[in-house]
Amino acid sequence: MMENSPNMPDLDPVLKTGMSKRNIASAEKALARIRELGWEPLAAYPGSDTHWKVRCLLGCGEDGKNWEGVMFYSHMRRARRHAGCLPTGVREKAIEALNNSRR
Repeated sequence: MMENSPNMPDLDPVLKTGMSKRNIASAEKALARIRELGWEPLAAYPGSDTHWKVRCLLGCGEDGKNWEGVMFYSHMRRARRHAGCLPTGVREKAIEALNNSRR
């Protein structure tokens, strides 16, 4: 078991019970990737084959709000989106603008 630190990513309680360097590294990689693709986590990292509660930050939900729901990390890391997300081309430009605004 590893000690908690302020820089440690939030892990789902199931992952915390068997916390390992691999779980921590996977969570860090997942968080970096989904943020890069315009997602925001709304729950602790659950692992790659488990639904993760997230928010799409592209304003493509109903009435321009940010869509919220559950996605598999394995789908998000391959840049798959939720139903009703911005069309290809527009989406990539929105993600680029979002990432540029974070710098």
